[in-house]
Amino acid sequence: MSGRYKYFAIFGSMRSGSNLLEQSLNQYSSITCHGELFNPSFIGHPKSSDFLGLDFVEREKSPESLIKAMIKDATDGIAGFRVFHDHDQRTAQMALQDPKCAKIVLQRDVLQSFISLEIARKTDQWLLHDSPDRRGGEIVFDPEEFKAYRAEQEEYHANIQETLQKSGQTAFWINYPEQRDIAVLNGIAQFLGQNEVLKTVKETIRRQNPGSLRDKVENYDEMQAALSYWSEDDIIPQDSFDQLRRANIPKMVSCISQPILFAPVPGGPNEEVLRWMNAIDEGITPENWFSKAVADGKILHTGHNQRTLFEWMESNPDIATLTAVRHPLTRAYDAFMTKIFLTGEGTYGVIREQLVNYFGVALPDPDLMEGATRKSLDAEGYSIGQHRAAFHGFLRFLKDNLSGQTSIRKDGLWDSQMTFLTGFNAAVPISIIVKEGQMDAGFRYVESVLDLPAPVIGAPIKPDHMFTLDEIYTRQTENLTRKAYSMDYGRFGFADYQAALEV
Repeated sequence: MSGRYKYFAIFGSMRSGSNLLEQSLNQYSSITCHGELFNPSFIGHPKSSDFLGLDFVEREKSPESLIKAMIKDATDGIAGFRVFHDHDQRTAQMALQDPKCAKIVLQRDVLQSFISLEIARKTDQWLLHDSPDRRGGEIVFDPEEFKAYRAEQEEYHANIQETLQKSGQTAFWINYPEQRDIAVLNGIAQFLGQNEVLKTVKETIRRQNPGSLRDKVENYDEMQAALSYWSEDDIIPQDSFDQLRRANIPKMVSCISQPILFAPVPGGPNEEVLRWMNAIDEGITPENWFSKAVADGKILHTGHNQRTLFEWMESNPDIATLTAVRHPLTRAYDAFMTKIFLTGEGTYGVIREQLVNYFGVALPDPDLMEGATRKSLDAEGYSIGQHRAAFHGFLRFLKDNLSGQTSIRKDGLWDSQMTFLTGFNAAVPISIIVKEGQMDAGFRYVESVLDLPAPVIGAPIKPDHMFTLDEIYTRQTENLTRKAYSMDYGRFGFADYQAALEV
């Protein structure tokens, strides 16, 4: 192998056409694309769990070891892989910053990509080789989901471009339709330092969703209306992508009759704030959780975009803007218990499996969790002590995850609360931060500022976990949490968690 580059990386996304590009490049005798080497669920291609003798454990420990093995194996040409925004970002950044890596950036019209992704999720068909096997189907276009998807894609490509510019590098940029142009494919080969020229390429992958958008979208007219209604800035925030993404304007909640705006932190004490806001607005108490009632449009108001939010603010002078934060330990434990410890719908099954297999977090087997009780788990040998050890393992994972040292995404339920506050302030300055445990004092302050009577609300909402935090809390629990959330402890002034029983 000789030339300017030692390997290549295709920066694409789901439904951008990267499978087709890989298949086309692999028809050059000196070019080999090994698929999604850093996909969280497999290595290279579905159902593959190793690459050149390296498995998941080695990949998590040392992602660069796969790249080194790939380079060593490519003795007669050049090899590479595909990488998406939800793959191991340590590898993505390493490839972007490495001048010996040839960068190919594959883009596709974001609306077409979004609709294709929604159809694939609905039909569970991700790759098509024979046309008779095609699974058709229409999707319902969700404007807010599309807006979030478009902002995410824009942020992804902006990060690539910024990294390349600041490091004085270039990339081969290609759009989805161009990869069927043999001249463009030969141009990629030349970019990779290969002299081979093809006259044609054989396509074994079929287009999954032919036809017009009207054929694919059930509420096509509503989609057109939504797209024409937004300004470009509504669809793609142009200033700080990452901060405005964290601001998550559509999730902000405003009162209908009072100038109160709430910016909820994922995993925060949001139910209590929404219950209080509903009482202030003199709403009817819903039977289910308040967050669900807000999402269903039964109480308060949510679903803002930048334009409607700013219009609401202009029509409501002297606004009280608030957010609410939890103690880092209670928030981390709630995320652990609801998304990792439990199994089933709404939980993070893939991340749970990764924590067990690669981070040494010893959790009960998923087969034991269906209908599990403390008694049934104790009979299987899962004790309070083992549960404490599992949570401590999760906290060690969080320290590495939040500092960007793992391949697993930073989930909003356990990302630093300070990052969300920074995002909120990029969109709407937050004037009041209410801490869990001091909610009544915070509510009374807002009521006094706005000269509102104090409503009657119920007792604080307590978590109902199979194992309580008080039962497993030790000094080590606190120390591990402080290591993971030093910024939240320091910036918000949190003291140690006061457990009922300290072992």
